[in-house]
This record gives sequence, structure tokens and C-alpha cells, in this order.
Amino acid sequence: MSAVLAPETFIQDLVARIQARRTFGGHPLWLDLADGKLSGEQLKLFAIQFFLQVREFPRAVSAMHANCPFPKERMELAESVYEEETGRLSGCNQPHPELFIRFGEAVGLKRAELVEGRPLPATRALIDWFELSTKQRSFIEAAAAINLAAEGQVPGAFGPMARRLQENYGLSREAVEFWDIHEMADAEHSEVGDNIVVRHATDAATQARVRDALQHSLDAWWQFFDGIQAAI
Repeated sequence: MSAVLAPETFIQDLVARIQARRTFGGHPLWLDLADGKLSGEQLKLFAIQFFLQVREFPRAVSAMHANCPFPKERMELAESVYEEETGRLSGCNQPHPELFIRFGEAVGLKRAELVEGRPLPATRALIDWFELSTKQRSFIEAAAAINLAAEGQVPGAFGPMARRLQENYGLSREAVEFWDIHEMADAEHSEVGDNIVVRHATDAATQARVRDALQHSLDAWWQFFDGIQAAI
């Protein structure tokens, strides 16, 4: 077993792992989307699959809150759930999945096409991982999987994507609000994850489980984008 790392060193190790496989910023599908290379039908396919995991994400955060044994972090996660489900902390005053439906409608989809969409196998695997990591693994592993590996990749990726979507697909600022809201909100959520990991992954065994959960999450996200790209 690896030796236990000091908190600051451990976080640096995790951040390096995330950056080595930066799902949102580095996947070829993400780059094609940003460059305006997707056709209207391809953009719709992307939007449906992306919505299906967006819809389930608040439940993952809620499960983390329910399983959190630490009062301070539980309070912060309660705020995250409230924002995901209402948008009232950010001021958008819409549940985050509703913001994404607005994006989907802007690219030509009907609400029913999003809500009744059928997940590709890799999309289903990602959604299943949300549930497994937050309900069947320890809270600290869930923090690594959800806060660090998912929300931790959003800052610096979603804001620029919003501008590219406007430029390359002719979308309004309102249509891309989902992306802008997450640029701000997930910077705060992922910071919570950093703090949880720093404070509580203090032995070699726990750090090993955190690394495993983080890597599983990074792989699931990469394969999610692979699945959409293959379908396109």
C-alpha cells in the first residue's frame, strides 16, 4: 500500500489526475462542439444524452448530503442541493435541469424529446455510477467522485463553452444560462470537495479508496462522451 500523503500533497496528486484526463475540456467531442462542427441533428443527440445525466445529478448530491457524517460539510451540501433543485442561490430561480431543457429547446428539441430520451449504454453507466458512488461507497469516496471528478472539471470549461455556443450556433445568452450558472456554482461545489478530502482522507487506505473513486469517475465521464461521439 502507498504511504499516506500530506493533505496538500494529496490534493495536488488528485488535481494532476483530473488534469491528465480533463473530460470536459479535452475530449474530441467537446472540442468539436465548441468549434461549431456538430450539425443540428448531432447537437440534438448530444443535448438529449447530456440532459439525462443532468437530470440525475441533483439526486447524487442529495444522496451525498444524506450520507455526510460531518455537520459543516453537510450544511454546505444542503446549499448545493437547494441550488440544484431551485436555482435560488445563484438567482436564476430555475432548477438546473430546467435550465438545460431551455438549452435543448433552443437547439430545436421538444421538452418531451429530452424528458423521454433513451440513454445510450455509456450514459446509463454514468448515471449508475452516480448512484453507486453516493449510496454504496463511503462518503469520502462520493466526494471524490462527484465534487472533484465531476464538478471540479466544470470551472474554466463551461463558461467558455457558453460563449462558443453563442458564437457558433447562434444561441442567445438566455439559452446558454445552464453553462454560465455552472461555471460559477460548481467552482463553489468542487471547493467543498477539496475541503472534505483534505480534512478526512488522512490515512493511506482512505486515500487509496479516494483515488479509485476519482479514477472510476473520470473514466465514466470519458466513456460517456465516447458513447455520444460514436452515436453521432
